[in-house]
Amino acid sequence: MSIVENVRKTVVDTVQGAGDVGVALVDSVGRVATETLKQAGAVGEAAVKAPADLVHGALMAAAEVGQTGAEATQKVVSSVVAAVSQSAVDTEQGITAVAEQTVKSVKHTGADVGETAVSAVRGSIDGVKQVGGDAGQATEAAVTGTLKGAKEISEEAVGAVAGALESSVEGARDVIKKVLGK
Repeated sequence: MSIVENVRKTVVDTVQGAGDVGVALVDSVGRVATETLKQAGAVGEAAVKAPADLVHGALMAAAEVGQTGAEATQKVVSSVVAAVSQSAVDTEQGITAVAEQTVKSVKHTGADVGETAVSAVRGSIDGVKQVGGDAGQATEAAVTGTLKGAKEISEEAVGAVAGALESSVEGARDVIKKVLGK
């Protein structure tokens, strides 16, 4: 079973029947992400793919249990990034991969791409803060990842992501200029 499917199934199985689905979702995603990263012991390309697969599976699970929208996305990303930050995975590469995959998920969920990007960046910042990491580094990595994900969707998506981040995330403007050359 792939990481994506394993995370989706485990989180759904854990969350179904929970009293507070939102809390159960965050707890479950955090546990599954931590355990998956320990088992993977990933290096190289696999180290970047594992966090992206984790967030993909977790977002699928969140949607399956009725937790959608910006707040749920931010909580899922935060849980995955916290786990990545405490693993052997390079934190900056992991955050970039998580943010990129989160934005690419809008192709399947139909969510607003700009709102999703803002949630991915805020979730990344929250996740690194939980473990005493560098919020500035998280911001740069997440903004970079959201723009990479948007580029795989369309130029219109890049514009929507850049606009949403510039108006909602402190420090995003400089990163956007650096990544897009504008």
